[in-house]
Amino acid sequence: MFQEFNNVSIEYISSSVPIHSVGNSFFSTLLTEKEIKVFEKTVGIKERRWADKGVTASDLGFAAAEELLKQVDKNRIKSLIFLSQTSDYKIPFTSNILQSRLGLQQEILCFDVNAGCAGFIQGLSTAFSIASTLKEGEKVLLIIGETLSKILSPNDKSTNMLFGDAASAILVSKNSNADKSYFNFFSDGANHEAIIIPEGGYRKNITKNSFDSENESKLYLNMNGAKVFDFTLREVAPSIKKIEEESSVNLADIDGFFFHQSNRFIIKQISSILGIDNNKVPVNIERFGNTSGVTIPLLISTNLDLLENKSKILCSGYGSGLSWGNCIINLSETKILPLKEI
Repeated sequence: MFQEFNNVSIEYISSSVPIHSVGNSFFSTLLTEKEIKVFEKTVGIKERRWADKGVTASDLGFAAAEELLKQVDKNRIKSLIFLSQTSDYKIPFTSNILQSRLGLQQEILCFDVNAGCAGFIQGLSTAFSIASTLKEGEKVLLIIGETLSKILSPNDKSTNMLFGDAASAILVSKNSNADKSYFNFFSDGANHEAIIIPEGGYRKNITKNSFDSENESKLYLNMNGAKVFDFTLREVAPSIKKIEEESSVNLADIDGFFFHQSNRFIIKQISSILGIDNNKVPVNIERFGNTSGVTIPLLISTNLDLLENKSKILCSGYGSGLSWGNCIINLSETKILPLKEI
């Protein structure tokens, strides 16, 4: 699927992370010191932020959005989208709760999106689609939040060291003077089990056996690392070449490439396949780990130097689903607020 917009822009981006940092020494019972060094060299993660027990994804999202809303008229916001795999409840949906907490008007469209590592691209496209139908200057608030630390088995070294918690708020506005933006999307549902929580949904409900110590991983995130690794190296680069062709925007004219922060080696390989200058490819996985759909806006929030006096960027997200997608957007008029810790 390919989309083009010419009347929508991103007005603000704000991000928040938990103040609690977890270094790799925390996992010394899972890996030897030598294995941790190999992990740091290949995957690239040295620390990640984990939320305290009582802090949810919506709390992080609220903190990010609260900073952003100090800058704008709340009554201009006509839709609120909350994107997460770790929402507050199964019922009700979290965007309605955030509408009240943020003091937004009741005449508003609120809904949740359950999406993972490609979530920023998917959520931004949805926000752009809604904003394009609004009146000039009216806005859509997209909040992406994850507390993946709460769905990780403490005994699973294939997932426990990879993921961190964070949130971002993105304010999208109808703007007739906006530069063109482009999106493309792909899905491979046949391989959905590559990243999955096997039990606890409605296909496989929780039973008393779900709490048996031998089966505890059935209630936590499971990932087939080899399958996900092969998928990203096989599919992502060609999908980026495809959006280059569809948009007629040459990759050489892109100021920065903001890849989902999954794995330092994977990011380097994709960049190499595409022939991208490493100076145009920021990485912050060493500080925050993989925060799923939040990684790209968090990467933008922590790399303001790369964006100084520059505008056109390409974002690429890929992961659970399996799904992947890309966008080319202009941030020349976007205000990026300082990172907030809570």
